[in-house]
Amino acid sequence: MKVGIITFHRVNNYGAVLQAYALQKTIQNLGVECDIIDYSRKNVRDILLWQKNKIKSILKGKPDHQGYSNFEFARMVLTTLFFNNKVVAGKFEAFRKRYRLSRAVNSDTIKGLNSEYDLFIAGSDQVWNCGRVILDKNYLLEFVTDREKKGSYAASFGIKEIPGKYIKDYKELLSQVKYLSVRETTGADLTRELIHREAKVVLDPTLLLRKEEWAALIDRKPKQEDIIIVYMLEYSETLLEFAKELSRKMNYPLRLLNKPFHYKVKEEYCREVGPLEWLYEIQNAKYVVTNSFHGTAFSINFNRNFYVEIAEERIRGAMSSRIEHILSIFDLKDRLIQKENTGNPHKAVYHFKNSSADIDYNKVNLKLEELRADSMVYLEDMLKVKDGLSREVAVTAMDAPAIS
Repeated sequence: MKVGIITFHRVNNYGAVLQAYALQKTIQNLGVECDIIDYSRKNVRDILLWQKNKIKSILKGKPDHQGYSNFEFARMVLTTLFFNNKVVAGKFEAFRKRYRLSRAVNSDTIKGLNSEYDLFIAGSDQVWNCGRVILDKNYLLEFVTDREKKGSYAASFGIKEIPGKYIKDYKELLSQVKYLSVRETTGADLTRELIHREAKVVLDPTLLLRKEEWAALIDRKPKQEDIIIVYMLEYSETLLEFAKELSRKMNYPLRLLNKPFHYKVKEEYCREVGPLEWLYEIQNAKYVVTNSFHGTAFSINFNRNFYVEIAEERIRGAMSSRIEHILSIFDLKDRLIQKENTGNPHKAVYHFKNSSADIDYNKVNLKLEELRADSMVYLEDMLKVKDGLSREVAVTAMDAPAIS
């Protein structure tokens, strides 16, 4: 069998490149030949259309479903342009050399891959999210001509409701995916609502690789530091204030993994951090404070104490579900940053009932092994392997439910 994965592998985002590597590596560990499809999206077109739709919503007085405000979107773009310099981009590109890639394709040439692979897998990451950009049907495997070759692993919608104009497309394309799995329960709910099928909820691929496998990629030896690492996917004043308060309480210094584009951020930060340096900092932190799903996932995998915030913009974009889900399955909801309402917007009081207590990772690791084994069974079934040997999958009927 030869497998092609279609995912977000080109964006210079830590979670994106690491999940792509993890899924490919896990499949290769099962003895299956696997490429990441080197698909180039029309990103500039997507951004322009995103802005066009936002302006249309404002002019027509309709609800804005674009997820981020204009200010938040501009800040994300400026942060990307300002800090994603040649050195950082070079480190991401160096990491991507670990991928095994298909030949380069675009929306006009991707159909030519049909004869080159026995199975196509969509996922992980928010490959089925139409909330911020146009719906790219290639991530829903429209380009694949044979239903028997269509599968997904931990695909995420990133939204809780499908816009009306896309419902027909989702119904048609999802019903043609033979092996159907998602990353969050909200994704399973959406699939059930759209096509009346049960999608298997599986682990993010970064959690399929054990911490020892991730550590083996890092050049430097572990050096445990009494330091609080702050990783903000989007700038959050409340998260930063929480981290400062935690620093004062625990008497540990702060270090930011990235410097958000905001004048208030004056703390020490790591310069020009590539994927492997990002892993190293998470691996060796005393605490991790984050609003990132993958910041949370790697904190769990590396057994770090952490706190996570669900940022306001994520609530509007309905992307909070993936953080809520991972905290729920590991019974770690008490690591969610909570703030008391004091009535004074300039004075916040945070709950620190767990700041002096380590997470019970014996319990968490047992759950992780259980979920890892369950996800691997799904993956082995989709790949038709068991202990490295080819075998048939029982579910073959066109109207059969997804493997569960």
